[in-house]
Amino acid sequence: MNIQIPLTIKLTEDKQSKSAPWVAYTPELDVASCGSTVGKAKQNLSEAVQIVLKGATEDGNLKELLLEAGFEISKSKVKPPKVSVDTFNMQLNLEQSRQIWLA
Repeated sequence: MNIQIPLTIKLTEDKQSKSAPWVAYTPELDVASCGSTVGKAKQNLSEAVQIVLKGATEDGNLKELLLEAGFEISKSKVKPPKVSVDTFNMQLNLEQSRQIWLA
């Protein structure tokens, strides 16, 4: 039986990396990978997640891994943990501001 496991993908660009500037990260499993394009980073992340899941399967602890990561497991469905993406404003002091804009 194939079961889909929905995962959040956070994409960021590391401008210092020339060969693989795109970083793809899934917080549910705490797995990351990178690539030269957004698509390649996502593909590499998918492969990394598959390796993690395969390793957990081979070790006999796949269900434990998913439960510890906050997934809910029913008879035919795997429900991901709730992930909240929020923003909030931070107040920077003078020293912090100088480090950002005057460096």
